[in-house]
Amino acid sequence: MKLIFDINSLVRVESSGAKCKTNSAMGNICEIKSGAVLFDEKIQFVGTSSEARDFIKQNNIDVDEEISGKGKTLMPGFVDSHTHIVFAGNRSKEFGRRLQGASYKEIAEEGGGIQTTVKATRSASVEELTENGRRLALSAIRHGTTTIEVKSGYSLTLEGEMNQLYAARNLQKELPIEIVPTFLGAHDFPPEERSEHKKYIDLIVNEMIPRVKAEGLAEYCDAFIDEGYYSLEEGRRVLQAGLDAGMKIKVHCDELVNTESARMVAELGAVSADHLLQISDEGIDALVKSGTVAGLLPGTAYFIRMDYAPARKLIDRGAIVCVATDCNPGSSFTENMQMILSLSVINMGMTAEEAITAATLNAAHALDRSDRIGSIEVGKRADFILLDCPNYTDLFYHFGINHAEQTWASGNKVFDKNH
Repeated sequence: MKLIFDINSLVRVESSGAKCKTNSAMGNICEIKSGAVLFDEKIQFVGTSSEARDFIKQNNIDVDEEISGKGKTLMPGFVDSHTHIVFAGNRSKEFGRRLQGASYKEIAEEGGGIQTTVKATRSASVEELTENGRRLALSAIRHGTTTIEVKSGYSLTLEGEMNQLYAARNLQKELPIEIVPTFLGAHDFPPEERSEHKKYIDLIVNEMIPRVKAEGLAEYCDAFIDEGYYSLEEGRRVLQAGLDAGMKIKVHCDELVNTESARMVAELGAVSADHLLQISDEGIDALVKSGTVAGLLPGTAYFIRMDYAPARKLIDRGAIVCVATDCNPGSSFTENMQMILSLSVINMGMTAEEAITAATLNAAHALDRSDRIGSIEVGKRADFILLDCPNYTDLFYHFGINHAEQTWASGNKVFDKNH
């Protein structure tokens, strides 16, 4: 058993058995001063340091390691519920063009954007895809991430999509954190099928999804429903096939224009609807009614210079809100959740407490895992970050640096900046 004691600011995000927090509850992160956490692979006790000492004595517990948290903040590990870290290639030249005035849409219409990454990813081996994903995931761990979702979607061929999911499976086996795989064959249409949408969707529905299911390669099915990508009808067909195969759905919705896709996927019972830069009031109402998580990705709005998702409106109207990096090579190339929290409070109007809840408990709910991760509670997995700052507000106040001193996953120290 291990004990971290004298923690200056212990941020529990305790939920009392609830799967998520909404409205004003998002602002209650249940801070304990001079806190302590006793744990093995799971959390065994949470409270003040004096209470922890009493608990250890009363239960005759052997503590193998004691760590001082004096002057530190401890909080749940970040849950990054939307990423595309398994890919090949580089799109920095396109980024330079955007800085000169070209829009994301213009570049995509010229055959760039996602298609640039498709060309590179199709040429990459599973080992190369695994290595690139490993590099980004290890960096995410250094910044405090303890669970990360990983999508396919950059090959748009049967074997290529499988190779991306094989790479994600390799990461599941190799890395000390949890990897959650998502099938995103409906990310775009392949260049050879740009005018044959039905033919490619037939491939997704009749061959890709059955293969993914047969090999157990993905927990979720996703689709990019937006102008220039998948229509509501096309997206519905793909997502329904995923549901019929026993997968859950997480969906790219209402990013570039309002297509009312959030309303549609809420009706389908999506676990989360992500992006939502252009969501309508009716779409918000649908998410609130269905309990579908609003997955906000402020790194994307920042990177492609678009208006941010209406976080304040979503929270105030009772939606379940989470935040994630959307780490990808074209529209949000960051694996740093601390950066995402900064954007959430500065550019989306969230409070520090709401942003922390959105990146931990609610993000865990966006992966259907909040019963075992996302908060510092007895019985949950011992996934947390020890931050080199005395208060959680310093995470936002002193921005642009890495505050993570240690990252712990399943009770194991997986990163220590001092070693």
